[in-house]
Amino acid sequence: MVSGKGAVKGSLWQSEKVRFVVCFCGVFVCYFYYGILQETITRGDYSQGEKKEKFRYATTLVFIQCIINSIFARILIQIFEGTRTDHTRSWLYGVCALSYLGAMVSSNSALQYVNYPTQVLGKSCKPIPVMILGVTILKKKYPMAKYLCVLLIVTGVALFLYKPNKGSTTSDEHIFGFGELLLLLSLTLDGLTGVAQDHMRGRFQTGANQMMLNVNLWSTLVLGLAVLWTGEVWEFLSFADRYPSVIYNILLFGFTSALGQ
Repeated sequence: MVSGKGAVKGSLWQSEKVRFVVCFCGVFVCYFYYGILQETITRGDYSQGEKKEKFRYATTLVFIQCIINSIFARILIQIFEGTRTDHTRSWLYGVCALSYLGAMVSSNSALQYVNYPTQVLGKSCKPIPVMILGVTILKKKYPMAKYLCVLLIVTGVALFLYKPNKGSTTSDEHIFGFGELLLLLSLTLDGLTGVAQDHMRGRFQTGANQMMLNVNLWSTLVLGLAVLWTGEVWEFLSFADRYPSVIYNILLFGFTSALGQ
């Protein structure tokens, strides 16, 4: 009976439909909570008496996130891949890490200037730079269905952001500013990251867990040097000492990021 139940569970997990549903729900739940935590951390209320502060440590936030991602990827490799050899060139991981870092830091920094829904809408256009750079750099050809999907995304974002002029003399409409520029930078770097990852997967058959581990290790190295050089890490530690609840949110933020990937 026990072996029979185990066989049924195994056959269920081998079903592509079951795995798709499980992975879809996992990604949705993780990134839904990830978004809530991201806005809570970056736009939260940090005040002591009359003194109000803002979270200005986007680089340190991404640094901690990369450490958690690296640990999680290493655990996955030990469990599922064992001693499989990775033939990908190290410098490719480094290049990918730089664009990956720039995209994450820009995206997190943008939340200091725009609200979370605006950031999500901006990031939903990620397929556009990925496809443009894929066509121009890798000479890839995409099926018409992908172009139609991207067109639907752009149309949906445009309709959501469209605000008809109601003729009011006093307008407090948001003007395109620094936050939107950071989102554009993040999208461009996302496109470069996607092109680099496609190249590695196509030429070296790089596995998803190896990609996650090595890109985040390179990112941890670069960010570690950056936060030490600028002294941001010490300012962050002082901030966390004043508002200890931010530590719990950041650790949970990193865990949902790793699990979602």
